[in-house]
Amino acid sequence: MQPLGNSFNEAYLKAKFKNRNTPVKSALLDQRIVAGLGNIYVCEVLHRTGISPKRKAGALSGPRVASLLPAIRDVLSEAIEAGGSSLRDHRQTDGELGYFQHNFAVYDREGQPCATPDCTGKIQRIVQSGRSSFYCSKCQR
Repeated sequence: MQPLGNSFNEAYLKAKFKNRNTPVKSALLDQRIVAGLGNIYVCEVLHRTGISPKRKAGALSGPRVASLLPAIRDVLSEAIEAGGSSLRDHRQTDGELGYFQHNFAVYDREGQPCATPDCTGKIQRIVQSGRSSFYCSKCQR
């Protein structure tokens, strides 16, 4: 499902998460559920919504699932506007670098202070399904 389309809505996401015992991060990375949402953007979405990447997708309340929709759209729109994220060798089609990496709140910021106002946590890194997950355990539950 394309995350910027009208069919990507709360009812759709609730149905896809229902009874899933997998972590929400893995569910969001599943291209059969959300197309084009990669590891970096999932970390940023989960931070913006205050959802731990370890939380089970099927255990998310309706309001928590609903909070994912605008966050996904915002993160993707901001990343597109910035030309993507240039890490290592990524470049845009015209050869230019993307600049979204300058907006990362959690991705690749292990050990740094959380960017959330009034949060005293530090960004942690765990490995889930062979991918790095960056999050703040104080403000992401």
